[in-house]
Amino acid sequence: MYPPIPVIPEVSTANLSVWHDCGEALVPLSTLSPKITVYSAYYHQGYDGTQPEIYLREGAAERLAAAAEKLPTDYSFVALDGWRSTQVQASLYEEFRQSLLRQGWQDGDELKAELGKFVALPTTDIQKPSPHLSGGAIDLTIAGPGGWLEMGTAFDDFSDLATTRHYEEISEPSERDILIRDNRRLLYHLMIEAGFVNYPKEWWHYEYGTRSWAVRTGEEPRYGGILSMQAKKS
Repeated sequence: MYPPIPVIPEVSTANLSVWHDCGEALVPLSTLSPKITVYSAYYHQGYDGTQPEIYLREGAAERLAAAAEKLPTDYSFVALDGWRSTQVQASLYEEFRQSLLRQGWQDGDELKAELGKFVALPTTDIQKPSPHLSGGAIDLTIAGPGGWLEMGTAFDDFSDLATTRHYEEISEPSERDILIRDNRRLLYHLMIEAGFVNYPKEWWHYEYGTRSWAVRTGEEPRYGGILSMQAKKS
């Protein structure tokens, strides 16, 4: 399908840095490139405050478009989520909290720690925003001539299978394992080469300009929080 692609490397994370907002606007991804399709996953799932369009900060959107141009012929990115308001983040957080309670978790510190691995705590603090509140985080996959590529899990799967390197660690991979591994590698390297960083627990999640991006790259963070579209336009 495409030439061999390097492995996805291991990464380390550190404490988040202080933010410095560069003032870039949010831009709609549906107008960005014919090689980017918008499928607003949480809108289709009916979460509070969601909308059919997906937005990213201008610098992140430009890098996403540049990465899309390097996809094989007849392939495209499928954007699943980008900037989130605090309302959307709170809706996601509560839904995941309830799902853990249904699984038998007890409400308390352990549950909060598990929640924090996958869904950031809702906040209105624009100096310490969650990645999606900053407009610098994008969730995405790749579509080919036959539809969305096999990535091993659905979007927002919170099992170990969703960790970006899961299929790198299989000692005797099947043909399907190799296919999934190479699909993840394709997405990973296109996004990293464009300047993004990946959240290692989620193969679909990439960031540019955020506080965690700054920690990983040694750069200054670019984006603080945007609480609403109206607030940004004023």
